[in-house]
Amino acid sequence: MGLPPWETSDSQLFALVTGANSGLGYSAAARLMDEFLISPSTSPNKHLILILCTRSPMKTRFTISRLRGHLRKQAEYSEFATKQRAKLNAQGVEYNWMETVQRVHFLGVEADLCDLKSVYALADRLVNGTVGSPDATTMDGLRLPHGSPGTQSFSEGVEQDRWALSQKPGSTGAQRSWGWGLSGIRLPRLDVIIMSAGIGAWIGVDWPTAIRLVLTDLKQALTYPIFKVAKSGGVVKRQSTYQSTKPDEATQSLVSEQESPDEPPLGEVFCSNVFGHYILAHELTPLLSKPVSPSSKVGGKIVWIGSIEGLPEHFSLDDMQGLKTSAPYESSKRLVDLLAITSELPSVKRIADPYFDSSNTVTAAKSHNETRQNGQTGSVKPKMYVTHPGVFVSDIFPLHAILSMIFLWFAYIARWFGSPWHTIYPYEGACSAVWVALLDSDELEKMEGQGQRKSKWGSATDIRGSERVMMTEIPGWGWNGEIENSVDEARRKGRRRNAVDPTKEAKEDFEIMGGKCWAKMEELRKEWEGILGVWDKLK
Repeated sequence: MGLPPWETSDSQLFALVTGANSGLGYSAAARLMDEFLISPSTSPNKHLILILCTRSPMKTRFTISRLRGHLRKQAEYSEFATKQRAKLNAQGVEYNWMETVQRVHFLGVEADLCDLKSVYALADRLVNGTVGSPDATTMDGLRLPHGSPGTQSFSEGVEQDRWALSQKPGSTGAQRSWGWGLSGIRLPRLDVIIMSAGIGAWIGVDWPTAIRLVLTDLKQALTYPIFKVAKSGGVVKRQSTYQSTKPDEATQSLVSEQESPDEPPLGEVFCSNVFGHYILAHELTPLLSKPVSPSSKVGGKIVWIGSIEGLPEHFSLDDMQGLKTSAPYESSKRLVDLLAITSELPSVKRIADPYFDSSNTVTAAKSHNETRQNGQTGSVKPKMYVTHPGVFVSDIFPLHAILSMIFLWFAYIARWFGSPWHTIYPYEGACSAVWVALLDSDELEKMEGQGQRKSKWGSATDIRGSERVMMTEIPGWGWNGEIENSVDEARRKGRRRNAVDPTKEAKEDFEIMGGKCWAKMEELRKEWEGILGVWDKLK
């Protein structure tokens, strides 16, 4: 097993990002790198280890290649690099961009959140196995010729063709070829998971309704759209016979391959947006529960990506998987709010605590003997948070390129009309998730009243596009669970028209609903553990 290229100390940040190959996931990974490097609170000796999760090895290779290029530009050509160069020059020291990029390390893994076997396999690999960084790719995601820079087979004597990554200073190839070759890395812990993968299941637009609402109430129509048409009732493939994207030894060792006689339906949007992540985070609690140091009382962060569209009218406890609703995406995001916000409330704690118990996982049970031999370093409970990206142009919604451009223009108009939620681009949309990921845990917990006044943190902008993070109102809960007689007008900006101020009764109903959701999710998790036979191989 290879040794990691960073110090074995607490000067590290281990972050897992799902759906990292495109959209919000890719932007969250890129922004996490940028803000990690430029933050004045980040020690110059601290390292960021990014674990990028996609659905296939090719997507992983291409994603890491793109991120390497982004990192090189940030380290050598950005405003940050200019300031660092000037600062060091004033001290009589020459700035070396390589010292900056060597503080960021990329590891790649794969899983399909609609294939629960691959989710368990990924968790087992991260907790009990090793991970590495694959070779770079061409600009279109293809394999590079043997001996190319950016691959483990690189040789200076190999003549490069036009698809190879050039090593010439300033070339695209040189920007993208850094950092390959990590293998056999065992993770000591996880500090944060950003769960950004997901699907919308939208198939079109109700154009008459869309045109009418945009012409009469543009800001409201583009913030809380009711004209998107979604596929209803979509379910995942049969899990007991589903072939993983990348079958491996971890799948064989964790999941029984015998067919289950009858499987209950599992909603596709629900599984991708909620349940797949729910199982993954639970099975990763052995890593999330490991403190940064023996004296630390802080666990890892589980960061859900919610939506400003997660409204109560889209969700029903009797249809928790959103199989009957015409808005399955919005239903899944309301469920995310309910789970994250109520996760530490006294009325829900008894139900939710087994989920956060690392000893209650298949991955921990598998490594029990090794853990007992190596000794325990103590554990702390992970914390759950919810963010949302505002409104941005995304390929998750099927629009022709021309229509996407028109939507982009209208989004700018909505921003100019005073909407704080139109972030417009995914990099800006990733603002809140990255803020939660990097903020000091003690400070974040203080802001959320040690879990009793949790908030939904939203990515927002002003009329000029300057980014910030804003508390976002959740129907029934308010901004942070407090019943307030008067609320700052700045906080009310961006409220949905006809929104109702939270009441004591509404808050109680929200807590009760959260508890019921936790109970059903835990029941469903245990049911699928039995269906898939995840405990069978451990007997």
